[in-house]
Amino acid sequence: MARRDYGTGTIVPRGPHRWQIKLSLPPDPFTGKRRRPTFTIDGSKRSAQIALRKALGERDQGIDVSPQKVTVGEWLTRWLARHHGEGNISKVTHTRYEVAVRAHLVPSVGDIKLRDLRRDHVADLKTRWLTGEGSTATRPQSAATVRKQLNVLRQALDGAVEAGLIALNPAGPVKSPPLPTHDEKRALTETEIRALLDVAAGGRLDVPIRFAIATGIRQGELLGMRWSDLDVERSVVHVRRSLSRAGTAEFNEPKARSRRTLELSEATLQVLRRHRLAQNEHRLLLGESWQDGGLIFPSSVGSPWQARNFYRAFKISVVARSSIDDVDTVTWHTLRHTAASHWLMAGVTSFEVARRLGHASTNITERVYAHLLPGGQQKSAHALDHLVG
Repeated sequence: MARRDYGTGTIVPRGPHRWQIKLSLPPDPFTGKRRRPTFTIDGSKRSAQIALRKALGERDQGIDVSPQKVTVGEWLTRWLARHHGEGNISKVTHTRYEVAVRAHLVPSVGDIKLRDLRRDHVADLKTRWLTGEGSTATRPQSAATVRKQLNVLRQALDGAVEAGLIALNPAGPVKSPPLPTHDEKRALTETEIRALLDVAAGGRLDVPIRFAIATGIRQGELLGMRWSDLDVERSVVHVRRSLSRAGTAEFNEPKARSRRTLELSEATLQVLRRHRLAQNEHRLLLGESWQDGGLIFPSSVGSPWQARNFYRAFKISVVARSSIDDVDTVTWHTLRHTAASHWLMAGVTSFEVARRLGHASTNITERVYAHLLPGGQQKSAHALDHLVG
């Protein structure tokens, strides 16, 4: 029997797992005739009820409520705006999603009606991205990039399912391309660390490098850190925000797992104390020219240290002048990798390393640093010797 919401709309069965939805719109202002748009969706009755409620909400906002007319491009644009407006993603993530939608998804499948999008459309799109043939990219894209773009499409189509516009997500069954075997990243030896610190000694990058080696902190997190984040009494520092890499002095909240508290050694605290004294003396010299943002590692005038300038100074003023071999392979992230590698070699558990680095799970840590995890095979080999023997 049809379910009826008087004055709003009706749901009428039209076959197995098929439903016709009729809506009541205000009379046409010119003809005075009653308007009853109708559309059909496939799926469960609950899907039809969700579609009806969604259509009624959009009707009240003056939006065209007929899902047959919605293209993939229109839905992607609408979904992204709503997703961002509701605060589900950060500004940085929104920018990355917007690029995927505008540059790669809309030009490829944007003109297809949302209801007509099929699994083979998505599978073909994945192939084109990976090969670069017939793709929006000028060359083949990496597996990691394709995985990210497919993830955006899946999320958007999940939203279309929730909105009742489609019954199933056609991107769901399409597997993401596997990531290549993780190469061992470079970690500096103790001799190389000393060589780097010898060059940086007394300069503006001296303390940032020492702090990064001690904490494994990301560049953006370091540049966003304030003195108010430091708790000397508890010997900890709180990672609460990150400076954007987009060239603007914009701070973003990190992901939940990246919001963390880092314990500091007494040696690291002493380095920060000396750094603060030197910063206060420099601030007094500048007087009113100092732009006080409370940052631990600001620019020379107290403002946020632009990410590109910071990295350029690190590469040119420190790394390139050091005696380290293959300096082109040394990045700021090398310091983070160096810290983690030495922690593991010192016997720190992968759980603690993951927590300190702000990894989402130990899976990431163990995949990257598996070659450094101490004694795992030996412990496994001898664990049941008392029974086997």
